[in-house]
Amino acid sequence: MDESTNREKVLKKVRSALISKTPNPYPNLDMDSNVFHQSSLPLEVEFAEKFTETNGQFVLCNGRIELMENILMVCDTNNYTDVVCIDRNLSAFFDEFEFPHQSVFEPESDTDLQVVALPCECLIARQGTIVISKNMTGDMRLLSSARNLMVIAHAHQIVPDLKEALDFVKAQNDNKLPEEMLVIDGNRKKNTSTETTELNRITVILIQPFDERL
Repeated sequence: MDESTNREKVLKKVRSALISKTPNPYPNLDMDSNVFHQSSLPLEVEFAEKFTETNGQFVLCNGRIELMENILMVCDTNNYTDVVCIDRNLSAFFDEFEFPHQSVFEPESDTDLQVVALPCECLIARQGTIVISKNMTGDMRLLSSARNLMVIAHAHQIVPDLKEALDFVKAQNDNKLPEEMLVIDGNRKKNTSTETTELNRITVILIQPFDERL
C-alpha cells in the first residue's frame, strides 16, 4: 500500500480522536495526596535513620559553639586536615573560631580535595538524601574534586519527600529551580547530567535552633 495513503489514514484517526475526545474514566482521581506511608517519627529522626543506613555520618548539635566542637570532632575522627569551604557565611564562621580552611576553589588546580564543607538546599527525610545545587558550590566541579563532604544544615531544612523538596527549593530561589542540582545519599552523589561519582564519606551536621548567620 502507498506510504502516503497509510500516513493519511493515521492523520485522519488522530484528527478524529482530537475532535471526539473520550471522557475521562477517572474524573475524581487524586493526584495530590501522598501515596507513601507517612512516618510517625520526627523528620530529624527519620532522616538520620535513612541517611545512616546508607553509611552516612549524622551529627546533631545545638548552637554555634557545639557546631564547631562537632566539626572538630568529625575532622579528628576522619583525619581531615585540609578543609575547603567557599560558602561566605560558613567561611566567616570558621574565621570566627580561627578554624583553618581554604576559602577559594581553583578548578584547574584543586582537583583532589580532602574534604569540602558546605550548606545544602534541603534534606529529604524519607530517602535520607541531601539536595545540593550550584548555589552552594559556585562551580559543580567543586564536588567532583572532593573525596569527602561535610554538609551543614538546619533542622527547618528537612522536608518529608521529593515533592516537598522541590517546592522548598523553589521557594528559596524566587519560585525557580536552580540550573544544576544534585541528590546525594550516604554512599555516593548522583547527577542527572554527569556520571555518578563515589565519595569516601559524607557527614551531615544538623544544627538547631536556626542561626541566620550560617
